[in-house]
Amino acid sequence: MKSPMKVGLAGLVLTVVFSAGAYAATAVPKIFVNSNQVKTSTQPKIIDGSVYVPIRAISEGLGVDIQWDNKSKTVYVESDPNFKLEDSSVQYVSERNLAYKWIMAYDERNHQGVLDLVTSNFTTDIYNESFPTGTYNMGSIVDIKAVARETNGLTVRIVQRVTAEDDYKVKVEKWNFTFEEGKIKSVKAVPNSAKYLDRYTVFPGASFGI
Repeated sequence: MKSPMKVGLAGLVLTVVFSAGAYAATAVPKIFVNSNQVKTSTQPKIIDGSVYVPIRAISEGLGVDIQWDNKSKTVYVESDPNFKLEDSSVQYVSERNLAYKWIMAYDERNHQGVLDLVTSNFTTDIYNESFPTGTYNMGSIVDIKAVARETNGLTVRIVQRVTAEDDYKVKVEKWNFTFEEGKIKSVKAVPNSAKYLDRYTVFPGASFGI
């Protein structure tokens, strides 16, 4: 199978069940993801009481990757096209839990907790060497999710409530973890993965931002 390419998927739609009356049939629906309105060049449509929206708008609103395999005519939303069942292993669970423990120690400014989980040659661009007393992002993490895996590597989506910046309130970013002999070898921000939101809703009643 050819490597999937990221393309515009304006023609592909995601269906959301929607109870609509006569007025709704002529109105243009609005899309909100995590309490943020999503703008799209392809207008959502109401057809026979169901709302049809571009799947790319929903995916990008959630901050997830979307890929299109033209050969198999398949859309992959936050999924690895090359995933095989045997890849879902105990090793993944171990690496995921290790990454989550590191993130929690980082979020709690627990210097020793961070060091206990990493190799002696550990590298990162998430904070500088003087962590946790030096200059670095003082945001607190409100949501985390493992979104991709490769050999000895894991990508985690981080949602932070930012307090040190005036221009935005919520930052979504992906961090790539690599592992070596049961410890974390590096944590690096995925280039161009940062996205800034006015607000983010983890679940009803728990919203962060303005």
